[in-house]
Amino acid sequence: MKKFLCLMLTTLIALSCICMPASGGITASAENGVQVEIAPFLYKSTLYQMEFPSVADYSTKEKSVEGDYAISRELNDLAYVFTFPAGTTEIACKVSLDGETNWRGFEITYETAPDYWPKDDSEKIDFTKPVVFKRDEALAEQDEYGILYREYLKDSDVKGFRDYNKIYWKLTYVCGEETFTEYFDVDLYDYDKAEKKTVKTVNFNVAGLPFAALSGVNVGANQNVAGQYLSSNGFDIVAVQEDFGYHNDLVAGMNGFNSATIHMGNIPGGDGLSVFTKNMPIYNETRVAWNESSGILSDGSDALTPKGFVYSVIDIGNGIYVDFYNLHADAYGGAGSIAARSSQLRQLADFIKARSAENDRPVIVTGDFNNYMHTHEDNGALYKALCVELGFKDAWVEHHNNGDYFNMHDWHITNIPAWGNWDSVERFMYKSGGGVDLMVEDFRFVSVKDADGESVSDHAAAECDFTFIKTEEFKENTEKLQVVTTTPNTFLYRVKWFFKALAMILSDLGNLPELLKEI
Repeated sequence: MKKFLCLMLTTLIALSCICMPASGGITASAENGVQVEIAPFLYKSTLYQMEFPSVADYSTKEKSVEGDYAISRELNDLAYVFTFPAGTTEIACKVSLDGETNWRGFEITYETAPDYWPKDDSEKIDFTKPVVFKRDEALAEQDEYGILYREYLKDSDVKGFRDYNKIYWKLTYVCGEETFTEYFDVDLYDYDKAEKKTVKTVNFNVAGLPFAALSGVNVGANQNVAGQYLSSNGFDIVAVQEDFGYHNDLVAGMNGFNSATIHMGNIPGGDGLSVFTKNMPIYNETRVAWNESSGILSDGSDALTPKGFVYSVIDIGNGIYVDFYNLHADAYGGAGSIAARSSQLRQLADFIKARSAENDRPVIVTGDFNNYMHTHEDNGALYKALCVELGFKDAWVEHHNNGDYFNMHDWHITNIPAWGNWDSVERFMYKSGGGVDLMVEDFRFVSVKDADGESVSDHAAAECDFTFIKTEEFKENTEKLQVVTTTPNTFLYRVKWFFKALAMILSDLGNLPELLKEI
């Protein structure tokens, strides 16, 4: 489905109120106004009804019969932050599509909606601090005061939406018993006329672990089937994990991929992370191992290989480049693994933040996260680190759960396991940047099977079709890009890792029975 908005405009309308408590209420002097951050690049396009996946049959999509339109969802995704001056006691946010008339929206006060006001250490409202109204947070909490209402945007006469090119905003607030009103507007641009390119991507944990052969699995044959699948389904970008000792079997089945990251070898020492592209050069390959991991002869044995992430810059074409991350996080659900995954997400977020500060580009993060969104593991570490802090969206949540990161009840009640079916651990997370709007056109989980109908991996392949759209804010790349420079692991490196792994195993022999159970 097409996204009708993205990017970030910061409209600063200067002002601040300095608050002083007084008998009978709050007094303040107004010196500056509301600080506004809002996405300016909103799309209008052909009107069509939103499609929902059937919770009874994952492969079936059903159109809503209630007139729940796609454009309504997209405009309701609009991200904004309004910072009202210290001393503000009442807020009214209104929008109009009719040339600054017919305003609709919401009104709140510190008494009716105290959660939006800052608190002091004793949980009392602190009127000396600004009031920050963040649309993303409101959405996460059910968006009680979201102002772009479906009934307002929908036109019952044409059973669609009115043709409009601008959204008008009016912010009114009471500060120090004085009422202030500020106006601004945001243009909508036409999706159909924008320069864009659709890219088919896939993320697949190919299960190339050599240990699997001990249980009778023909790992090499499975890798070849996986490679054929990746080659025959029109993918432009492929990211795989657990690409260890059977790399040649994997690539033997892959045709047409003329760029790839360096294969880092078998266990121990290899990270199992590879990226392949068709007619899209890969630059600035950088590999980063996790600072923390958990498990040697148990809990996933994650410490026995330098799992982490590989970062690269991929040339999409048309002057568009994307920062692309392929990761493999700690497995299993023990306390040590959960703590390690949270640390890894923090490490990844810090790296992305630093890279994006230097080079403003769209970003895609994919891989085996070993983490569901719906469980909100470790107090929502995944959502907080990437979605809240860095502004990422999750492709499955956006495309199949109406952008709702907190309510997946309809999926739970199907009794279909999430693994490989819905909100699975194989994720695509993304954000726009550099004047390029990134949208998800389609997202699928696919179980890859051999000729006998047997799955070749314990993971599903996550397939995501992205559309890259140039906006009026598009920025040409100025960074010096270099073709893949990572050096394959040397013989000495592999020997070093062998003895390192052996030392870890000897120190952890007490957990050998757990490892045998896992195998």
